[in-house]
Amino acid sequence: MKKILVLNLGSTSSKIAVFTEYDMKFEDVIRHDIEQTNLPLNDQVDFRLESIKNALNLHHISLHAIDAIACRGGVLKPIEGGTYIINKKMYNDLKTFKYGFHASNLSGVIGYEIAKELNIESYIVDPVVVDELMPEARLTGIKGLERRSIFHALNQKSVAKEFAKSVNRKYEDINVIVAHLGGGITVGAHRKGRVIEVNDGLLGEGPLSPERAGSIPNDVLITWLIENEFTVHEAMNELSKHAGLMSYFGTNNCLEIEKLMENGDQKAQLVLDTMCYQVAKYIGACAASLEGDVDQIILTGGLSYSKYLINKVKQYVSWIQNVTIYAGEKEMHALNTGVMDLLYGKISTKSYE
Repeated sequence: MKKILVLNLGSTSSKIAVFTEYDMKFEDVIRHDIEQTNLPLNDQVDFRLESIKNALNLHHISLHAIDAIACRGGVLKPIEGGTYIINKKMYNDLKTFKYGFHASNLSGVIGYEIAKELNIESYIVDPVVVDELMPEARLTGIKGLERRSIFHALNQKSVAKEFAKSVNRKYEDINVIVAHLGGGITVGAHRKGRVIEVNDGLLGEGPLSPERAGSIPNDVLITWLIENEFTVHEAMNELSKHAGLMSYFGTNNCLEIEKLMENGDQKAQLVLDTMCYQVAKYIGACAASLEGDVDQIILTGGLSYSKYLINKVKQYVSWIQNVTIYAGEKEMHALNTGVMDLLYGKISTKSYE
C-alpha cells in the first residue's frame, strides 16, 4: 500500500495531505503569520518545512513511510499537461523564480528537498503553466506578442477526467468546455485531452472575477494606467488582486454580494449578472474553438456552489450542451491521483528539459 505526501503551498498557508493509495488519510491547512509570509519567498522555506514536519508528527505519520511526494506545480516555462518528476533543472527554475514569483513554487522546492533526504522521488502535476494552445489561439494583433496559457490546469483537467469516467469514456476521447469559477476565472476548450484554448486567468484576459479585471478595451485600459501613474508592478497588482468584485464592492466574497442583491441592491445584481454573462461569452467562444463538437460543459470552482450564479450561466449556455457541476475543487486528490497513477503504470512520467 503506497503512501503519498501532497504539498500545495499558497501565499498565506500550506496545505498538506497524506494518501494511502487513492484514499486521503488526513488533510491539514497550516496558516502562517503575516510576519512570516511577508518574508522573501526563499526565506520562507525553513519555517514552512518545519511546520509540515510538525503537522505530520501530530498525525503520527513518519516521513520514512512516504513513497513519493506530489507537489503543486509552480510558475515554470510552458509545458504540456501531465505528471513530471522534479529534476534538478526544475528545482533550480522554481527556487530562482526564473519564470515568475509565486508561493506555489515553494511546493516543489520543499518537496524536492524532502524527497532527496528520503531517497524517494517528488513530482508536480498539471501546473498553472500547462500550454497546449492551438497555433491560432496563440497569436495576437501585434507581431512578437503572444497569448499565454496560465489557468487552473490541475482542477480543470481533473474534473474533465472525472466527467469522462462517469460516462465510461477516456479524457483523450472527449471534447468538453470547463469553466473554473474562483478568485480568478478560466474557461478552457478541452479537445481530446488537450486544452487548445483558454483565457489567461492571471492578468491578461477573460471574464471579470472576484479579484481580476478580465478583458478591458485597450484605449480605456491605457488611459486608466496613465491617469493613475501606475508602475508595472502596481498595475499588475491592481488588475489581479483589487479588480473585479473587489473593485466594485471592496470584497471578493460572492456570498456578501449576493446578500446585497437579495436585499434589493440593483448594482450588486448587475455586476454579478455581468460576471455570469462574461463567463457565458467565453464558453461560447470555446464552443467555436471546438467547432461545435461539445460533449459537455462543466462548471467547477468555489463559485459553483452558488445556485444563482450557476443558473444564470446555464441560462446562456444550455443550448450548446448539457451542463455538469463539480462544485469546489479537489486539487489535493488530483495531485495524488497524478502521482499514484504514475506509480502503478497507468501513465508515463514526463521530463522537464
